[in-house]
Amino acid sequence: MEPYGPPQGPDPDPPRPNFLPVSSQPPDPPTPRPPIKHSSIAAILFLFSVLGLVIAGAYFSGDLQQFLYGSSATQSQQPRPGLVPFGQRQDPLPGREEADAPLGTPAPVNRPSSSYKFLAVKDDGSPLAYSPCRPIHYVVNSDLASASWQPLVDEAVRRASVATGLKFIFDGPSSEVPSTNRAGYQPARYGDRWAPVLIAWSTPEQVPRLTGQTVGLGGSSSIGLSNGYKAYVTGTVSLDAPQFAGIVDTPNGQEIGVAVIMHELGHLLGLDHVDDPRQLMYDQASWVRDYAAGDRTGLARLGTGPCSKDF
Repeated sequence: MEPYGPPQGPDPDPPRPNFLPVSSQPPDPPTPRPPIKHSSIAAILFLFSVLGLVIAGAYFSGDLQQFLYGSSATQSQQPRPGLVPFGQRQDPLPGREEADAPLGTPAPVNRPSSSYKFLAVKDDGSPLAYSPCRPIHYVVNSDLASASWQPLVDEAVRRASVATGLKFIFDGPSSEVPSTNRAGYQPARYGDRWAPVLIAWSTPEQVPRLTGQTVGLGGSSSIGLSNGYKAYVTGTVSLDAPQFAGIVDTPNGQEIGVAVIMHELGHLLGLDHVDDPRQLMYDQASWVRDYAAGDRTGLARLGTGPCSKDF
C-alpha cells in the first residue's frame, strides 16, 4: 500500500539558486552503489518470513480479523455452540445422534385412558420428555445385583421402548453409583455427550430415599434452552439390592422384578404416580405386572415430543 501517493524519485534537474552560475559541464556520473551482499539478502528474507509468521498468527488468533472487520461485539453473527474446547465446556456439543425425525412410534393404544399423570408439564401443556429423535443410552451397575439381572432389565426396557417408541441402547456396565446430585455431563467417564441413564442396584446407605419399603426410585434431569425448549437428557433408576433380591427369589419373582423396573422406567420417562390401582404406575405394590391402558396412554404421549438439535 502506498499511503501518500506513488513513490517519488530524485528530480533530474532540481532548481538552483539564482546566484549560482549554471555549469556547462556535464554532471558527474552517479557513484555506483555497492552490490547487495548475500548476507543482506538473507537478512531481508528472514525479516519477511518473521513478518509472515506474525501475520498468520494474528489471523488465526482472530486479532487480524478483529482489526479488519471490527470487534466481535459489532458482528451480527451469533456465537456458534461448541467453540469452547472439549474439557472446558459445561455440556456436550448439541445435536449428537439427533435425527430429523423420530426413531420410532409408540404402540397403538386400543382403549386410551386418562389414568396417567406427568411428572412435569411445560408452559404449552405438553409433558416434559426425552427427544424421540435420538436414542436413550443406558449403563448398568450390577455390582450388588443378583445373577439374573440382565434378562429382567432387557425385558423392562423392551416394553418401555414399545410403549413410547423411544429407542434404547445398552452401553454396557458402569462402576458409577447413584448420587443425589448426579452430573448430567461427565466427560471424564462417558466422553463428550450427555451421561447415559444409570440403572444401578444400590442400598439405603448410598441412596437414603430407599429406606423403608421403597424398592426403587426413578427420575430424569432436564435442561432448558433460552428459546423455551425443555427436555430430559439423562436420568437414574436406583433399585434396593436386598429387597429386590428377596422379590426375585419368590414365586413369580422374575415377573415381579420386571414390573418393578418398568415402574421405575415409567418415572424415568416422565410418568408420575396415579391413584388408580389398575395401573402399573399406582403408588402402592399391586398385582399389575404390565403397563395398563392409562400407563400406555401417558407413555405414548411422552414418546411423541419434539426433536431438537439444540441440546
